[in-house]
Amino acid sequence: MSLKFVRASKVAISSMLLCCGSVLAQDASVDPTETSSYVSDEGVGKSNRMLEEVLVTAQKRAEDPQDVPISLQAFGEEKLDVLGVTTQADLQELVPSLNLSSIGQFTTIYLRGIGTDAFLTADPSVATYIDGIYFPFSMGLSQDLGVLERIEVLKGPQGTLFGRNATGGAINVITRDPILSEFSARASVTVANYPELHAKAYLNVPIGDEFAFSVSPVYAKTEFYIKNTSEHTIRPMEDDETEAYRVKARWVPTDWFDMTVGYEDTYSSNPSASMFLNIKSTGLGKTIGIEDEPYKMGSDEAAIDDCCMNVVENEVLYGSAKLNFSWFDIKLLASDQKIITHSVFGIDGSDTRTLPLEITGPNGNAAEIQTAEIQFLSHEESWGSEWMKWVGGLYYFDGIAGTIGDGDRVESLLFPGVLGPVSDLLGTVSGLLDLLSPELGGLVPSGKIFATTTVTTESQAAFFQSTFTLTDWLDLTLAVRYQDESREMIESELGLLNDEGEETVLVSRNTAQKQDGTTVGPIYSEESWSPKVSIEMRPFGEDILFYANYQEATKSGTYNALAIIGEPTFAEPESIEAIELGAKTSFLQGTLVFNAALFDYQMENMQVQFLSVTNGGSTTFENAEAAHSRGLDIDFTWLVMPNWFEGLVMTGSLGWLETAEYTSYPDGRGYVDDSGFAQTGQDFSGNRIVKTPEYSGNLGLVKAWAFSDSTFELGGSVYFTEEFFNEPSNRKVSMQESYELYSVRASYHYQPYDLRVTLFGDNLTDEAYTRGTQPTEFGTLVTVGSPLTYGMRIAWQY
Repeated sequence: MSLKFVRASKVAISSMLLCCGSVLAQDASVDPTETSSYVSDEGVGKSNRMLEEVLVTAQKRAEDPQDVPISLQAFGEEKLDVLGVTTQADLQELVPSLNLSSIGQFTTIYLRGIGTDAFLTADPSVATYIDGIYFPFSMGLSQDLGVLERIEVLKGPQGTLFGRNATGGAINVITRDPILSEFSARASVTVANYPELHAKAYLNVPIGDEFAFSVSPVYAKTEFYIKNTSEHTIRPMEDDETEAYRVKARWVPTDWFDMTVGYEDTYSSNPSASMFLNIKSTGLGKTIGIEDEPYKMGSDEAAIDDCCMNVVENEVLYGSAKLNFSWFDIKLLASDQKIITHSVFGIDGSDTRTLPLEITGPNGNAAEIQTAEIQFLSHEESWGSEWMKWVGGLYYFDGIAGTIGDGDRVESLLFPGVLGPVSDLLGTVSGLLDLLSPELGGLVPSGKIFATTTVTTESQAAFFQSTFTLTDWLDLTLAVRYQDESREMIESELGLLNDEGEETVLVSRNTAQKQDGTTVGPIYSEESWSPKVSIEMRPFGEDILFYANYQEATKSGTYNALAIIGEPTFAEPESIEAIELGAKTSFLQGTLVFNAALFDYQMENMQVQFLSVTNGGSTTFENAEAAHSRGLDIDFTWLVMPNWFEGLVMTGSLGWLETAEYTSYPDGRGYVDDSGFAQTGQDFSGNRIVKTPEYSGNLGLVKAWAFSDSTFELGGSVYFTEEFFNEPSNRKVSMQESYELYSVRASYHYQPYDLRVTLFGDNLTDEAYTRGTQPTEFGTLVTVGSPLTYGMRIAWQY
């Protein structure tokens, strides 16, 4: 992506605003019964699904997003279908300054320069909620979304209402609830070159006037777009396959009680996720026979011996109950979650077998989570509702993560072909052989080393937020959240597994080291307060909202219990102070909605993960002492000159991260050259925060033609991002260069049968880019983004 394109986009948007700025819109409030508010008296624009309006629950109550004084973007079901969104990873192309990376079974999320790549036993900095339930794990997070009602992306810290670990923001996914007294069904089937087959359905069945249930299955299967040509891979390269379903039941026996219970089960076997491709080997990699560029970007073939298996199983039982009283409303939420992952992958990304890792056992690497929450919400009949609205509640979280079952462990194979020529080198660099040889004797080359880990978490919180109406155009919001959390490292073991399957435990630990070398554990507890102050102003009427926010948020400290050499490591709690100034506007009689926000974030102890075999034996956690992110983002939706061009809609967004740097990072670990040897005590102060391009955004144009019994829709879009780094050391070898992704869609909707046929093409220029990068001592390993994709989707509903 060139700066010329970005500047041209900014000029175009600025010119449009200057042209339209003097015209104020009429009432922009949302009627929940309407699908669009971008409609003139003659109904112009009604046929374009990009104009779908949704209500959001960013403040725990249903509101028009234009009335919510925080920066957010919301996408309803129709708009998501127009844009071709099927997984959480697709959101990156819709939201500026959002980066979703996949590293095997893990997903890392950065938003406006805030995020963490400490994915192993740490929590994401951008929290994910599904139907109001917090999903804390990064394992398998980029899942197929199935049939949805909407997605809300809340930008910036959400420390008060979404609380636990939402320092960077929150992604709020809402699935469709069962509908009483109305039978409905829908299904869609997508056939493409990648994925080859994707099918999803939804069935809503009412039983009487008080009960209904729904079933929503998903199935996908495809051959990966890169063929593994290795003749001695650990496992053959099978197709990626996902099977999932969600069942929900709703019971409304009275006008004051509404309960919904849901169960979802996902089985996803994606061998391609463990296919790490080495695009540039290091000096150490070349020493053991890895060629200079084992994989060349853009190629559809690669030779990887240490693969291919990646299985994620996820079960969630959850529910919510709403109780409406004359004084206030009560909402109860609870969940029981379990996720299991099994993987085989290598850390060299080539056809030279080097310490392949296998997560094995009945549960592999797993997490079991229980959550509970009670909310109290004011309504129109509450005392003082003319000048005050409020929400408060209590939250509880209990979880265990790691190799939590009997026989679960992380294994690494040791082969004489690898260790033979480099054993002296490895011994000198890391002391690995000195550590293991007394117990292993001469068995090291033909055995396995294994590690087991277990970390538990318990957290309680209380929160309260109240908005006071001071005048007819001025509101003040005050909020606070208190959290008390403790983590315990139950187990961190290292041992030998011989050829007969017998285990010998070599090291057993339950404490960890901080970055400064001090010891912490086995239990770490912390308390935190997260305040918020917000001012909302409408000096020019209801169509223009100005707001100013101050917000604090905290992300919990955590252990990394997986360590081979040395002690397990501990990351200090991460905290942020955020200031945001924003405007939400509507012009040209409601045909142009334009939102903008300026933000400034000061972060302390940003959590970082570092992967190395020769420096820690696996992964280590540490903190960047201080970081700073400052920038601007905008988004708009414009029904273009509806009296001239019926049904023509332009959308766009732009994120500008003017500053995103580690302001103090004096004692970091990293690869600073191409030797392959990690170095400690590095000063990364002043370097760019990883996964934070200076510019990113999108631009789209959709035209809809309405006929007597059908509509035709044609649209195209472009997503662009400037280059960004993938390491705090800012090495160019792992930098993602700027790129653009172009997409086009055409659909025909026949209304009598409610049948829609869509033809689509994505990445039309066949751009080669990465969706995840992991440097190791053997090279730069990447997950490659999808190539040119084209196909057809057939959707029907009743």
